[in-house]
Amino acid sequence: MKSLPYIIIIILVLFIVFRPARVERVPGEVVRDTIITNRIDTVWDTVPVPVYESVVDSFPFVVPVPVPGDTVRDTVYLPITQKIYKDSLYTAYVSGYRAKLDSIEVYSKTRTMFIRERAKRKRFGLGVQVGYGFSGNKASHYVGIGVSYDVFEW
Repeated sequence: MKSLPYIIIIILVLFIVFRPARVERVPGEVVRDTIITNRIDTVWDTVPVPVYESVVDSFPFVVPVPVPGDTVRDTVYLPITQKIYKDSLYTAYVSGYRAKLDSIEVYSKTRTMFIRERAKRKRFGLGVQVGYGFSGNKASHYVGIGVSYDVFEW
């Protein structure tokens, strides 16, 4: 009977080491998202050619006479055109006698990546403990509340 405490301790150690692993679900999975934006730098290239060109209206322009005292003036009608420039990254509408940008549509490239991170399990715990231990020269039972720390996870 003197070896009974040692046998119980060995059985408890074997049970703790070889116990079936239980899979715990983390109650709330932490999900973080990362947005990656590709930056496109300005590259000086050749002058773009308009995809579409149309005459919208004409603008009367009076030509000044360089000779003083001459009253004959001539009127020239200048066309007001609208041009559309198109590329894979933009569509631009330009119009006018002195051309100005009416509108532009920019198609930016944005790539979104989702990165999932699992929440770390807590290693410290507080709970009811039952065991058998040695106090001095004497072995005795132990029942109580204690703080625990998980050294291994499987």
